[in-house]
Amino acid sequence: MDSAEVRQSKPSNGELLKQSSKPPTEPRLKHGITMQVLRSLLLAAWFNGCCIVIAVTQLVGSPLYLINKDYYYSYMAYTKQCFGLVITALTEWGAPTLFRVSGDESVRGQLHLSEDGILQTSFPERLVMIANHQVYTDWIYLWWFAYTNVMHGRVYIILKESLKYIPVLGQGMMFYGFIFMARKWQSDKPRLQYRLEKLKTRHSGSHSTNPQYDPMWLMIFPEGTNLSTNTKKRSDAYGAKQNLPSFKHVILPRSTGLFFCLQQLRGTVEYVYDSTIAYEGPP
Repeated sequence: MDSAEVRQSKPSNGELLKQSSKPPTEPRLKHGITMQVLRSLLLAAWFNGCCIVIAVTQLVGSPLYLINKDYYYSYMAYTKQCFGLVITALTEWGAPTLFRVSGDESVRGQLHLSEDGILQTSFPERLVMIANHQVYTDWIYLWWFAYTNVMHGRVYIILKESLKYIPVLGQGMMFYGFIFMARKWQSDKPRLQYRLEKLKTRHSGSHSTNPQYDPMWLMIFPEGTNLSTNTKKRSDAYGAKQNLPSFKHVILPRSTGLFFCLQQLRGTVEYVYDSTIAYEGPP
């Protein structure tokens, strides 16, 4: 693909934005074990209750698909927006986190802090975002990042097929139009092509700045799995066979699925954003 067709924005150690102006402090135990368990149970009950309400809402609105597809997709985008708010609140209440967001010259002017220190971003309404996969919760923080751009209702994630069998959550992800992969290219390719065709279908009811296509943030983890001792060993072995370098903190990405996505979305997406996630503490 011509480099002029899809421009890639890579983060670096450039301009630094912080979610909070307060310096990080040493963690301290605020509650005893009993209170921690009680708080965790209450938070889990609240989260599961929200998921059930959203799932019921999706079922109620599912007949819209037979009546008007534009209304259906807008309705499901609203339920997706609600889930984005739920996981953002869950992180804020259960595990408040200090975020440091940086970018290079290509994203200058797209990262802002409000007067009260809240991150606000102004990225395009249609893009492909690729990211490394450090832990199982990376998608939560990427979804929160979409929330800072008011795009938390237009997130689409490519993920492994087994996740769709999770009770309630799996049903919700299918309504959201997430793309499930079995990690077997022969069976994944037609499924991926079908879902990508839907993501570039022209909808008359779109509120996008480009009225031909609905807003879309397609999130891909090209590494295909999260970082661990075993996956790092397999990645290094694969790299040695392909004469590729071994990285210290990430595993080698696989390009087949990403390249196919860019081919299929050609002409409807202008940018690829490359996000690197890291956590303090773990090596």
